[in-house]
Amino acid sequence: MFRPGKDKGIASPIPLGLAALATTTFLMGFGIIFQSPITWAPYMPQALLFGGLIEILAGMWAFAYGDAMGATAFTFLGAFYGWWAFAHMTFFGLHAASAAAIGSMGMVFLVIGAVTFYLWIASFYEFAAMNLMLLFLWVSYVLIAVASFTAVDVIGLIGGICSLISGLIGAYGSFATLYNATSLQEVVPVGEPTAVRERAEMEERERIRRIHAVDHVHEAGAHA
Repeated sequence: MFRPGKDKGIASPIPLGLAALATTTFLMGFGIIFQSPITWAPYMPQALLFGGLIEILAGMWAFAYGDAMGATAFTFLGAFYGWWAFAHMTFFGLHAASAAAIGSMGMVFLVIGAVTFYLWIASFYEFAAMNLMLLFLWVSYVLIAVASFTAVDVIGLIGGICSLISGLIGAYGSFATLYNATSLQEVVPVGEPTAVRERAEMEERERIRRIHAVDHVHEAGAHA
């Protein structure tokens, strides 16, 4: 798929989107494993700003860039993390939430997990780091939802571990895509499928052809 953002000089939003998603997901998992929800207050501004606002901006950036997967995943998950931060600041504060509120939050995690599941299915045509990050992400959401419904702490702990793994994979993907973009070659592997690589090469050839065609038109007009 040709991405018109490249012709406009728009840089890839993937490194920023993965960085914002990875840090918030990692902190969420860390909090679930090692801390009580009443101590999560410092994480909420981070989730609201990085996981929410910055992630949504990366999604809008991906729309302009022509990346449907990045645009959908970053915007959707950014809105979710913004909600998560706002919900905790509203319902939790310094006191434990009621059982009804926890159950409702679990329902939100379950629905978000279902959508993240089909984002993961669609990401089989993306690089492996993106695919694996979404895999552990939707599993973590579902497990956190189940833990909310059943009050079985071990299920929540496993969900938190999956969040940690997802965050680490996302951080690696962010570093790899950024380093490769600045070095203009794939130095750090990201597990890009052959079909995706061939498509990217075709897009680049088409981009160069279009630029040269415009240059030739300008030159012809100047000589006329």
